[in-house]
Amino acid sequence: MSFFGLKMASKGARNDPAWDHSEEVQVPGEGAKKGYKYLKCNYCSKVIKGGVKRMKEHLAGSRKDAAPCVNVPDIVKEEMKQYLKAYQDQKFTKQLNFEENVGCGSYHMSNSNNNVMGANSSPSVSTKGVRGPIDHYMEIPLDDDQGTVAVEKMTPAKAKEHRNRVCLDIGRCFYENGMPFNIASSPAFVNMVRSIGNYGRDLKPPSAHELGTWILKEEVKTTTTFVDDIKATWKQTGVSLLSDGWSDIRNRSLINFLVNNQYGTVFLKTVDASDCIKNAQKLFELLDGVIEEIGEDIVIQVITDNASAYKAAGTLLMEKRKHLYWTPCAAHCIDLMLEKIGGLPQNKNALLKAKKVSNFIHNHQWVLSLARKFAKKDLLRPAATRFATAFLTLQSMYELKQPLQQMFVSTEWSNCAWAKKSDGIAVKKIVMDEVYFWPSVVYSMKTTKPLVHVLRLVDGEKEPAMAYIYGAMDECKEKIAKNFDGDVGSYKEIWDIIDEKWENQMHRDLHAAAYFLNPRYRWSPDVSRHPEIKMGLYRCMERLLDQETNEKVDSQLDEFKYKRGLFGYNAALTSYLKRPPVEWWDNFGESVPELMMFATKILGLTCSASACERNWSTFNQVHTKRRNRLTTSKMNSLVYIMYNKKLKRKFVSKKKLGEDDDPLIVEELPSDDEWLADPSIEDDENSEEVGMDEVATEVGTSASSSSKRRKGVQLNLVDEDDELDGQTEDDDDLGLC
Repeated sequence: MSFFGLKMASKGARNDPAWDHSEEVQVPGEGAKKGYKYLKCNYCSKVIKGGVKRMKEHLAGSRKDAAPCVNVPDIVKEEMKQYLKAYQDQKFTKQLNFEENVGCGSYHMSNSNNNVMGANSSPSVSTKGVRGPIDHYMEIPLDDDQGTVAVEKMTPAKAKEHRNRVCLDIGRCFYENGMPFNIASSPAFVNMVRSIGNYGRDLKPPSAHELGTWILKEEVKTTTTFVDDIKATWKQTGVSLLSDGWSDIRNRSLINFLVNNQYGTVFLKTVDASDCIKNAQKLFELLDGVIEEIGEDIVIQVITDNASAYKAAGTLLMEKRKHLYWTPCAAHCIDLMLEKIGGLPQNKNALLKAKKVSNFIHNHQWVLSLARKFAKKDLLRPAATRFATAFLTLQSMYELKQPLQQMFVSTEWSNCAWAKKSDGIAVKKIVMDEVYFWPSVVYSMKTTKPLVHVLRLVDGEKEPAMAYIYGAMDECKEKIAKNFDGDVGSYKEIWDIIDEKWENQMHRDLHAAAYFLNPRYRWSPDVSRHPEIKMGLYRCMERLLDQETNEKVDSQLDEFKYKRGLFGYNAALTSYLKRPPVEWWDNFGESVPELMMFATKILGLTCSASACERNWSTFNQVHTKRRNRLTTSKMNSLVYIMYNKKLKRKFVSKKKLGEDDDPLIVEELPSDDEWLADPSIEDDENSEEVGMDEVATEVGTSASSSSKRRKGVQLNLVDEDDELDGQTEDDDDLGLC
């Protein structure tokens, strides 16, 4: 059939457009996987595993399931993009039509005089009543008098009744097993419910034995498939080894190891490091062993937090491994900057008062409902780090200043019991304070908003952050200065905090090299000419390249600097501000192949180990008392599946973020978070909502991972120096950057 003018492949035929640009090859020996097709690209000779779909992704340069082809003609690339888009549109349309026709499953029956479906009989159940092909082989109840299919007319009221019955059964499963409510929003839960509905009636659920045997093995295979696809790109791109330490519910010091490149993050393993977490030599030996497993030739950098033991271990690592870097986690360093800025008297005062307002509102259900009525949205902005939550919530509170003030002068508030109590009076006084509180909030926003923007950059995965971190830190300081109208006395203290962390802890040669190689900065009239940039570039070249390649890259730099060769073409000159730097180099760097390879490896690096921090709870969820009878291999398989599935979902969701989406924002905070819970506040109202965390605590079952995450780690960040010693109009009015 044709679709938007493109030919679509029929099963068993080779009329897919991918065949015009590739050929099937046989992979000899143990390298071949049973059931896989191996296609060789006609342009770059790369062999793609998996079939025509991945070959089209390869030719289109989508970076979704295969590395992009560097030699594909633009016309072919565009054809593949159109084909993939048409395919997705068609797939969406089919799914939409299916959902419209399915109705309410096997409860929907059509009038028919046919007997039970046989080999030569027509269907006696309408397609609207069939969830899946299994129903063709199941007995359908017949009317005793006529010998026909029993009919149950499904009205909207009846459909609602049946749905409620199903939901009650699902709810009982949650309640009786202490399952956190947020599981209901998991994609895996949604897929499970859909699959059960598609099957039809009389599904025999899997047994505990099946879950621990063939089902687990199949899911390991599925997980390994996409993990292997990412691993296949490691040699081409180089990788970052991510490491992060945490404490579990048994107070063991554990370290998660992950590997990241521009195609995604892969969980490697979790190690019990209780005996070496503060021993630099043992940490070095541990990191060195993991590098040996991966391969030194593909590891470009090792990212850890900034604790003194890790810093010393990183120094030892760079002394032994001459062709890689140790770098501290940028998100950790920026959070330390925010912590120190938040400790300044004016900011500290604003945060304490804002926290009091937030605690009061969120600890009293009636007050929370009233606040939502006036504000039309939530006050709290739960974020990925503690101090990001603090300053984003402060910003949200300022955006909702007018509705909050209107609430506290409303008739509803004046007539409620809280208006007469000391807590209510104190919170109203804060919200109505135009002399001290709100000016301190504005000051906090001026000092931290640009820095939170940088944290958002390094914490997201929409693009590799290495290409932007150096320029973003420079721009951050300039925006803070602009927020204070260039008054040095007002912003100097903030700059000093940022400079101290940047110069002594955060800045590395890789940051400078990426700044030089990013055309957005290099070709900008405002490009920094600081000597440390070129020095950092050449130190990177000497460390990461052999002598011969180093000389070639050095000789090719002028082509890039002065826009010669392909860099001088109009396509290159008009796209460098629009395309991601790695993609831009892939398209226009072919005339300088050694420089292109070096640039794409540097610009494709991450700056943060935040992928580790998002998954502290995964190990805990598997290694609970309720699962202590599992074999070690099964526990490792569970961690492997859970961790890598989470990483994949996170990577895909970050890639889909729109311009208005914030990668720092998380779905919810644990119920004991400092912005939600205040031990001094007691609510004598009956709350309308009950969480499974509270129920689990009472009955002794496992609590949700979200509550354990912060209980399992210290909220205060570890700094090496410390160890050794919504609405935008208001922002525009303030002139904030």
